[in-house]
Amino acid sequence: MVKFLVGLATLASIAFADITFNCIGYPAPGNSIGVSINGVITKLAALENTAPVWTGVVPGATSAVQYSYVEINAANTPVKTEAFVRKLNQTTDIATDNEFFDRPITHHVVPRLPYTYLATYPSKSKAFKETQIATLHLTGDKPAIDKLNASPETDGAEVRVNFRFINAKTIYSQRNITLKTSGKSSKEFAKQSYKIKFDTDFNQTFFSRPNLKLRSMATEPTYLREKLYIDTLNAVGVPTQQGSYVRLFINNEPYGLYLMVDDIKKSFAKQTVHGGDDLIIPGSLIQANAPTLSEQADLAYKGPLSAAYGKETYISQNLGNNLVTEPLSQLITLMKDLQDFDPVATPDPLVYWNNRIDLDGFLRNMALEYLFGGFDNYWMAGSNYFIYFNPTLGTSGKWQWLPTDFDGTFGNGAEIDPLGSYKTLYNFTPDHPLVSKLIIKNAAINALFNTIIKEIVSTTFKPEAMNPHIEALNKMISLDAAWDFTLPRKSPGKNPGFTFDDFNNNLVNITKDMSGAIKPWIAARANTTSVELQFTIPAGTADRVPPPPRKGGNGDDDDDASPEGGNASSDGVSVRAVGSVMVVVAMVASSLLLA
Repeated sequence: MVKFLVGLATLASIAFADITFNCIGYPAPGNSIGVSINGVITKLAALENTAPVWTGVVPGATSAVQYSYVEINAANTPVKTEAFVRKLNQTTDIATDNEFFDRPITHHVVPRLPYTYLATYPSKSKAFKETQIATLHLTGDKPAIDKLNASPETDGAEVRVNFRFINAKTIYSQRNITLKTSGKSSKEFAKQSYKIKFDTDFNQTFFSRPNLKLRSMATEPTYLREKLYIDTLNAVGVPTQQGSYVRLFINNEPYGLYLMVDDIKKSFAKQTVHGGDDLIIPGSLIQANAPTLSEQADLAYKGPLSAAYGKETYISQNLGNNLVTEPLSQLITLMKDLQDFDPVATPDPLVYWNNRIDLDGFLRNMALEYLFGGFDNYWMAGSNYFIYFNPTLGTSGKWQWLPTDFDGTFGNGAEIDPLGSYKTLYNFTPDHPLVSKLIIKNAAINALFNTIIKEIVSTTFKPEAMNPHIEALNKMISLDAAWDFTLPRKSPGKNPGFTFDDFNNNLVNITKDMSGAIKPWIAARANTTSVELQFTIPAGTADRVPPPPRKGGNGDDDDDASPEGGNASSDGVSVRAVGSVMVVVAMVASSLLLA
């Protein structure tokens, strides 16, 4: 009887059903993808509405099956076989995830960074999965796409493409969306960055994220700088673009590994700053740039009219309460207040600025610019930020800082001493008065800034907290980075010539074109700060504040919600329950017991 019950338990753990296999693959023309089980190959099919996912059912296979994917030619002869064996996530599964060919792990484990301040999550979206590398499959008119890549700096150039997004559990398609190249200096590189826009006027959408950027990461070898900055912004409670890695293919041609992030538009204010609240009317949103060294978005007052400010320096992305003829009117009022502010004589400076801006948020942003050595943002360059008039802050609204573009960090782009004090990094021409007047010259705000730096370094920006996150991200993207470095680029322009050795070495050593390495930089900056501000960095990786609740209720089978950064076990196999299969198994076991 005991043996019989043990046998029933074993049966109950195995799904009695044929297994559906799903492999994302790009075989050579004329070839196909198949699944090999015990040396027997079953050919899979790529359907028009799901390609490049190759799908097929293997009759008689159980959920205890071990398998590999193979590329086969027209004669069904293998030409490439995965060098590892796969298993289903659970023995109750009747289908695989969407698994990328020759990538052994679909769900990765990424320890999250400890929270220094309470974050406010954006509205719930399936667009960004922290522990997966999704696939973007775009198709469109090849001559038009080739022309776009050949002349990336052509103003207004764009093409229409069909879009397909594939992660472990989702295949999402949308037709006739807009693709264009992205950035300014990034267009000078052979590996282009791109923008993707869904036309919400025609009911196009992408999980409430209609504006995306695909960041090429071409300026630095680790492919981690921007992602690490975004993750740290989340950990210090700053509303920010979300970002996750994707493999990009256009017309079945590989373009490489990209970081997909939000493009900051009006929709970003709604979904990220306001959590998707439809009742809030977004305020003024200004994009701030430095088109030249002498023309920077320094927030220096130049007069009461918008025409006095460079059209490429301050770009209105949403008018808010401004007139079309004066799109910068509200921001100019802030700049005039900044000009009038006397950092020594103005009474109660904390009240003065808390009535005008989200002061804590601004100081957290500046703390990270200093800690990361951001050479191309506001503190050092008067560039790469958005400033948003949030109508829900205070009694009548306040300005809120929204940072962007974080690749120029950790010694990429400028030689910055990681041992240097922030007090030596403000004497710029032109002046950046929000730094010089508030952080450097005003005693009360300087004290608050010092406290913020202490709390961030004590909790998040220290080797003990950052290094496990860095190492996990490096491991997660390693195979795809190695693949990316081998790909021919599609545009004329600069190719830094980074290698896979640089990808790994720049975590700990200064490599080609870099004046800093990520891990030593963090250690040096954290230690220098603790010495200068006279505090001891505590041991451990505890949160300073409890993690924020996730949006969207109790979560679902497609959430990445585990404390370690995702629904994943240590070997990269996702942990989830397939309820319908479990019910079938329970019914089979019950019928056997009754017999």
